[in-house]
Amino acid sequence: MKKTLLCWLASSALALTGLAQSVQEWPLYPGLAGDSAPEETLYRPKALDDRGFNRTMRQISVPTLTVYRPAKPRADRAALVVCPGGGYGAVVIDREGHAFARHFQAQGFTVAVLKYRLPQPEKAGASLPLSQLDALEAVRTLRRQAAEWNVNLARIGIVGSSAGGHLAASVAIIGGGDAASRPDFVGLLYPVITLEPPHAHAGSRTRLLGENASAELVAAWSLHRRVQPGLPPFFVVHAQDDKVVPIENAQLLAQALQQAGVPHRLLVFATGGHGFSLGRTPGAESARWPAEFVAWVDGLAGK
Repeated sequence: MKKTLLCWLASSALALTGLAQSVQEWPLYPGLAGDSAPEETLYRPKALDDRGFNRTMRQISVPTLTVYRPAKPRADRAALVVCPGGGYGAVVIDREGHAFARHFQAQGFTVAVLKYRLPQPEKAGASLPLSQLDALEAVRTLRRQAAEWNVNLARIGIVGSSAGGHLAASVAIIGGGDAASRPDFVGLLYPVITLEPPHAHAGSRTRLLGENASAELVAAWSLHRRVQPGLPPFFVVHAQDDKVVPIENAQLLAQALQQAGVPHRLLVFATGGHGFSLGRTPGAESARWPAEFVAWVDGLAGK
């Protein structure tokens, strides 16, 4: 145990070396008081990221953005809000958050990792779930801070993995009723899209909508059913051997986008399973997507 703690402290120090001037944690709602219960962080011993972490976070009451700014900002490079997955029951903050941010920061992107509040369907009223409110506000925050963070107002995207993919896609598809919260493009990694059988991730559906959600509510949050013309472009990645979130989720979305005339790209891998993050291993098929995503984003600007 003592050795593990020492290794963790050493990794933490390395993670911060050289990044102090380019990483900033930003309160999503300044002045918001959190619940009395502290956040819960679980340190997983496997599938570690490039800094030796794999944390999942629960009981989040004060959402934040951790903003990674490149050392040499490029006016033509996009900014990203990153929504980690976790089945709407946790936030996989390292493998699908900070690891993404470091990767794309090194290529000139400004990246904001969203630590969002988890849905509380038992307390929900007419408003959107807490997770969706936080993701919408994250996009607005990048727009408000654009000048200070050297963000191009026309190139603010949102990226999400697994249930975080459902969260990111809902920001674009369902939206918040204002132009400031609308992303300019969307990237989805092995996303939850449908909440209806037979291809739903049941845990995500229950945690988002509750145990006894009506068929109408489930259909309303099955995002392929809400696609309409005029949505921003989508980049979607999924593996055929994903046994957690079936590939039909990505296929249903791609079909709906095609029918609505929304620009999109569906990148399918034969292998990778679920949760492959930046790629299972260097050289693996699933490790191709980050480079292809960057090329796709650059192509949106006519580069």
